[in-house]
Amino acid sequence: MRTKLVSLDEIRNFFGREDSLGPDQGRGIDRRSAKAVLQLAIERDLTDRQRECVRLYFFDGLTMEEAGQALGVNKATVYRHLQKALARLERALAYAAAIRRAEQEED
Repeated sequence: MRTKLVSLDEIRNFFGREDSLGPDQGRGIDRRSAKAVLQLAIERDLTDRQRECVRLYFFDGLTMEEAGQALGVNKATVYRHLQKALARLERALAYAAAIRRAEQEED
């Protein structure tokens, strides 16, 4: 399974703006809802190590090598944790978008 890594700028922009997601993201939910889903998924769906890697890399702005040094693991391990974390977060957004579409179809 191939997962696309999201850049630090994309994450910062995502959490910094509250308007609707553009058609290129295709999520079908607004940024406020997506932010809430992501925060919940980070808290509940990620392992402790994945959560730490996400925090260090995306929120603290460390490189994978720096994050690995902080955690006492190598860069490849940080990369694997981030890949798995992003797959889980993407799945959470997909579920939220599906629920949103189902609600809209009922209206």
